[in-house]
Amino acid sequence: MTDGQKLDLILSKMTDMQNDIGVLKADVTDLKTDVAGLKTDVAGLKTDVAGLKTDVAVLKADVAGLKTDVAVLKTDVAVLKTDVAGLKTDMKNVKEEIAGLKRMDDMIFDEVERVHEILNAHTADTLLHHPTYM
Repeated sequence: MTDGQKLDLILSKMTDMQNDIGVLKADVTDLKTDVAGLKTDVAGLKTDVAGLKTDVAVLKADVAGLKTDVAVLKTDVAVLKTDVAGLKTDMKNVKEEIAGLKRMDDMIFDEVERVHEILNAHTADTLLHHPTYM
């Protein structure tokens, strides 16, 4: 091979290498653009994660507050159940008292009726109402 041919071969290989370097540079530029986009995406995702962490903290606080509310309501329900049981007992006692009072009322009414009968019998007896000295 002559020196000219060698030189042409070397120049051809250098041209191919320069073309490969150009392609690689374009690939590097594309990759840098992709990396920049991914960095932007990562930054956005980090912001989203931070927001979600804040939301989770708020929700945890809300849950803790609701658990406290539920505990208080359970205590209130227990107290109300006790009150209802007491009121049922009171209601039963009042009903029994009312029944007793009704019986007493019936007895009094019967006694009044008996007194009326006695009075009617006395008023019907004319000897009792007219003096004998006249």
